[in-house]
Amino acid sequence: MKKLFGCILFALSLTVSAQQPLRIEQLLNFKKVGNPAVSMDGLSMVFYIETTNLEKNKGNKDLYLSYTSKEGIEPVQLTNTPDYNEFAPQFNRTGSHVYFISTESGAPQVWVMEIKTKAKNQVSSVPDGIGSFIISSDETTLYYTADVKMDKNVAEIYPDAAKSNARIIDDLMYRHWDSWDDYSYTHLFFVSVNNYIAGVNPIDILKDEPYDVENFDVNVSGKEVAYACKRLKGKEYAFSTNTEIYYYDTQAKQTRNLSQGNLGYDMNPKFSHTGKYLIWESMTKAGFESDKANIILFDFGTAKTSFLTNDFAEGASNLTWSLNDKDIYFIAPTNGTFQIYDLELSTKKIRSITAGEHDCKSIGLGAKALIYAKTTMNSPQEIYQYSFALSKESQLTFVNKKELDNISVSKVERRIVKTTDGKEMLVWIILPPDFDPSKKYPTLLYCQGGPQSMVSCSYSFRWNFALMAANGYVVVAPNRRGLPGFGREWNDAISGDWGGQPMKDYLSAIDDAKTLPYVDGNRLGAVGASYGGYSVYWLAGNHNKRFKSFISHCGLYNLESWYPSTEEMFFAKNDIGGAHWQPEMAEAYKKFSPHNFVQKWDTPIMVIHGEKDFRVPVSEGMQAFGSAQLQNIKSRFLYFPDEGHWVLKPQNALVWHREFFRWLKETL
Repeated sequence: MKKLFGCILFALSLTVSAQQPLRIEQLLNFKKVGNPAVSMDGLSMVFYIETTNLEKNKGNKDLYLSYTSKEGIEPVQLTNTPDYNEFAPQFNRTGSHVYFISTESGAPQVWVMEIKTKAKNQVSSVPDGIGSFIISSDETTLYYTADVKMDKNVAEIYPDAAKSNARIIDDLMYRHWDSWDDYSYTHLFFVSVNNYIAGVNPIDILKDEPYDVENFDVNVSGKEVAYACKRLKGKEYAFSTNTEIYYYDTQAKQTRNLSQGNLGYDMNPKFSHTGKYLIWESMTKAGFESDKANIILFDFGTAKTSFLTNDFAEGASNLTWSLNDKDIYFIAPTNGTFQIYDLELSTKKIRSITAGEHDCKSIGLGAKALIYAKTTMNSPQEIYQYSFALSKESQLTFVNKKELDNISVSKVERRIVKTTDGKEMLVWIILPPDFDPSKKYPTLLYCQGGPQSMVSCSYSFRWNFALMAANGYVVVAPNRRGLPGFGREWNDAISGDWGGQPMKDYLSAIDDAKTLPYVDGNRLGAVGASYGGYSVYWLAGNHNKRFKSFISHCGLYNLESWYPSTEEMFFAKNDIGGAHWQPEMAEAYKKFSPHNFVQKWDTPIMVIHGEKDFRVPVSEGMQAFGSAQLQNIKSRFLYFPDEGHWVLKPQNALVWHREFFRWLKETL
């Protein structure tokens, strides 16, 4: 027996020793699990798994089938097309077929597959492809979005200059995120379906209207549709969040506005299963994209709307009806996590369903359980279910288990830090996998973007805390002022105060971390993207020798140049407060724009930016790098000509990570 026990210990030691810290290549090669579509009986689910081919510099999405009653079994692959992508699955009512989008025929089109035989047919044949779709419950009508070209380009205005790629611009919103205006608008269509071949003459619900449909849902009858649309153009569009919910009757060919009077966002309509009700997410403050999203209910019987979550502190998303229309499930930010909640319609009582240090990402509805995707800081997205009968969660997919079993796990700790104004702030501390409390580690202050985006239990494929820790760094990730999940006052406090209390919160977090015995106070770095990149630039001129190294990705360096060159002006106006030429704004720009403190820069800084970033134009990064170079400060500019605000191409991501850690190795 002693000999056997010794063998067991030896085997365990081999298992432990076989685990290695996470590497960049492993992170980029993890399979990405999509959000599941669940059959009406709740027994089956279909989702995509995306694999990355670093050599070919692209990813590929294939569809997989799994069963909610069989935990941990290997999912069945439905499609295997290395050169095409399949995604956005949707079951028919009986669960015998699944509809999905495929790029097999070139432009994205709707296809359908019989589950048993895997026989598939193309349903739509829209010339330039579709964006999204819903098949009616009786499978006779296809609703889809597609782009309609309505505006003229230069070649059409001047046929004798057909080779010119000039643009004639007379108004704002001529580009957005990473794309220039393509002279088209996203419209909503419906068409009859016959033997899985798209019928002729689809009807354009927004015919001749120069507006975009954001999202939509179809009633159980298949005859009514609700959609979100901002019927504004140019500067009005750029300065407004006034997206409305419209209801369209396909038989009467009539449209009515259900959210009229609300000047903020109204988005993501969802019909109840009986068709008696419609719910959507609604923000009341005009021009504030991060306002609390309330759940609004429209009763078709009374033609009245009502607020369902007035007394709930946080905003709701991923709205999902129960099968009997008595409950609404939703996701909300909660103290550094995203959890699923249940709202009982008759009483408006809300209770938490999930709990723990994770982020729930989606909600699918089964007959006896909720099916959802979630992440942790140490594991990419997998699919789980919550049993109503057992009040218990269980994991359904283990797509990356083999790889994760060979990777040592970083320890994640919660820490409450007192801010300069006496508030309590949640700070995540992420420790290296082989953490030794007797050692001192170089430490990174992570500055969050958004600016109103919670530092939660998400698993990022770029700003990955586990990878930073695996490379020997302690990570300090504060939920500073301006983030959801801690009440509205905390969330809204950042607007008009970018360089104020939020920066003090960052300094409170790193000063507190320096008191920890394992943090090397002489080797501190600050890193971040977007508003986090702005934070790095601001700290570079105001850190009082705290930091030894900085990395800013797509950060805002000069608010005076950024304000008129960004695209969605409602964001800039609400968060900054106004333009720098307004006399009342002079003091705010003086205090909060990082370029005003550049003469105090004295620390090595790496600047990363993408040419196609139109939210924070590349000139911001160039100004910051140039300012460092002209002051003879050690600096590096990592420039991506084919990326926008995010780095999406696999080989670019590989370079991003390698340069990120090379810089830290050189400077920390």
